[in-house]
This record gives sequence, structure tokens and C-alpha cells, in this order.
Amino acid sequence: KKLHQQITRHRLYGWVRSPWATLTFAIKRFSHIDGAQSAAAFAFYAFFSLFPLIVLMVTVASTFIDRDRAGSEVIAFVESYIPISGEMQSYIFDTIAGVIHSSGPAGVIALLILVWTSMQFFNTLIQAADRAWGADVHNWWRLPFKSLFFLAIMVGAVLLGIAMPVLVKMAKDWLSPQNDFRSWVYALGGYVIPLVVVFLSLTLFYGLAPRRRIRFSQVWVAALSATALLHGAENLFVIYLKSFATLNAIYGAFGGIMALVLWIYLSGCIFIFGACLCAAQAEVRAAVPETMVPG
Repeated sequence: KKLHQQITRHRLYGWVRSPWATLTFAIKRFSHIDGAQSAAAFAFYAFFSLFPLIVLMVTVASTFIDRDRAGSEVIAFVESYIPISGEMQSYIFDTIAGVIHSSGPAGVIALLILVWTSMQFFNTLIQAADRAWGADVHNWWRLPFKSLFFLAIMVGAVLLGIAMPVLVKMAKDWLSPQNDFRSWVYALGGYVIPLVVVFLSLTLFYGLAPRRRIRFSQVWVAALSATALLHGAENLFVIYLKSFATLNAIYGAFGGIMALVLWIYLSGCIFIFGACLCAAQAEVRAAVPETMVPG
């Protein structure tokens, strides 16, 4: 009985200590690998890859649907993940829409250039994930292939995110003609689907990006935490832009661009911190005795 009480106390101590130790270790690892600077590099590459990436996704989607509709759907999907609105959003995405509508289908050489440009921000994230785990950085010839793999996953996730509302509408029409049910399905789908897409994408990235074998149990908590952080940061960023930011007054017509770059930078910080959280969780579980770890 006394031994059982000691084990119980150890487990309760583990419930309190392990999450705090994991968070502390993740913050230290993020600082040690210069996560903020890696996020800045990610923002730089992501911003310059945004136009080519959207054109690439439109090119892929136009093989299934009309090009104009593909452009509208892809832009609407990307807009839902960028928490800026009003003049800022119109300035950016009207420009992107003009580029898409004025350009014809991409040729082979142009498509290869789009793919190469769109891969660049994945290089930064993969290298940051390797440093977070203390793993060797990928060789110069392996890194592009892994970046291409994640680019294909991201394009597939976008196409899935575009197709899901259509599938939800088909299910709604098939299951019930009631208006209440339709509005409930649309509301639930519009809120849950983007979060699920982000969670699954982060789970795949955290599990496959580092140059070492990682189990699903080592990444799903970090992926879920990063998804929640992104959602919370999105809401706070909207409040910040509406209540405190004067980017348009300072940067004029470039205020929307600066807001976009700032949001990409914050997202990069969260992505890289999630990788540090994965490594921290594995490190803490390896250091803490089994009787002190929950479960």
C-alpha cells in the first residue's frame, strides 16, 4: 500500500512537472537555435513565394476545374488563413487575382520555376526542425527533395480544403432539406475544416521533416498546440489590426503588405516553436523516470 501511494504521488508530480519542464525546455531550445531569426527567414521566403505558390496551386487546380473558378477558390482559401481584411486584404489579393487572370497556363519551364520558388520556405522550416532535434542538417541534394515532398502535401491539402465544402454541401443536400441543418453543417464545417487541415499538415511536417525517426506520439501534442496557438494568434492579430495598428498611416499603400509579412513571421515562430516542443517532449520523457510520467 505504501509503495502504491509513492507511485501515485510520483505520477501526480509527473502530471505537474512534465508539461512545465517540456514548455521550459522548448522555450530554451527555441532561443538556442535562434528560432526568431529562422522565422524571419521563413517570412522572407514565404512572402516571395506567395505569388508563385498561388499561381502553382491554380495551375494544378485548373486541371480539374475551370481556371477562373480555380483562381477564385484558391484565393478564397488562402484568404481564410490570413487574418487581415478590408483595404489591406483587397490590395494584396486583388493584385494576385490580376496576376492569375492576366497570365495563361504555365508552361513546363515556368512550372518548374514556380515549383522551385515555392519550395524555398520549406527549406528554412526543415533546417529549423533538424536543429530543434539536434539532428544533422539535410544534405544539399536531399533538402530540395524533402521540400518538394512537403510542397506536394501542401498543394494536396489546399485542394482537399477547397473540395471539402463541396462534399459538405453534397452531404447536406442528401441527408436533409432542413434549413437549420444546412446552416449548422456550414457553420461547423467552416470552423472545423481549416483547423483539421492545419493540424494534419503540422502532424505530418513535425513527424517527417527532421532527419530522424519520430513516432506519432511525439508530435501530435505539439501539432495540436501549434494549431491552437495559430488560431489564438489569428484572433489576437485581428484585434491588434483593428484596435491598435496604424500600418496604413505609417506605410500607406504598403500597410497591407507589412501586415501580411508580420503575420507570416508570427506563423513561422509558431511553426518552429512547435518543432522545439516536439523535441522537448521527447527529451523530458527520456529524462523523467517512467513512474513520474503520466500514463
